[in-house]
Amino acid sequence: SRADRRKWRQAMIEQLRSEDPSVRITLIDDAELEGCWPTYRRALEAAGEASHHLVLQDDLGLCRDFIRSVKEVIRARPNNLIALYTNSDRVFTARERGESWVEKVGASGPSVIWPKELIAEFLQWQDRHINQDFEFDTVRISMWLIKTSRRAFATVPSLTEHLGCESSTMGLNSPTKVAAWFL
Repeated sequence: SRADRRKWRQAMIEQLRSEDPSVRITLIDDAELEGCWPTYRRALEAAGEASHHLVLQDDLGLCRDFIRSVKEVIRARPNNLIALYTNSDRVFTARERGESWVEKVGASGPSVIWPKELIAEFLQWQDRHINQDFEFDTVRISMWLIKTSRRAFATVPSLTEHLGCESSTMGLNSPTKVAAWFL
């Protein structure tokens, strides 16, 4: 529900401010009910001057020490898109092996770190190759990754949990849309 989303968003903001009061937070609302892709695009366009840009949807729970963990993830894989959430079954194999990543063919999930220099490249590519009415942001990103042979990874374990698995704005509700392993 919208009330849940407001509560989850406020909890994220409070945690981020508590962990680092200087962190830049920009809220991008879908006030005009344009849908996922236009909102996601605006979120990407809001990237500041930092080397990386983190897009968080409004229906997430964050792990403890989230900001410190995000900084470590960026240091480890500075040139790749990184999903901080996955429900892939491959997480369990990676966990057994003591691995911290699963490579993803595409990008999925409600929390993705973007190297800033890739944002303009992605937006230009998708403007040329994808119908503007296509609504699924993660499919757009995945198509770009595949067509450009870019690599994407997901953290093991997930650093975010999808609290809104039963309240999808696109009607894609499922109790299985939670992290395979969340801290």
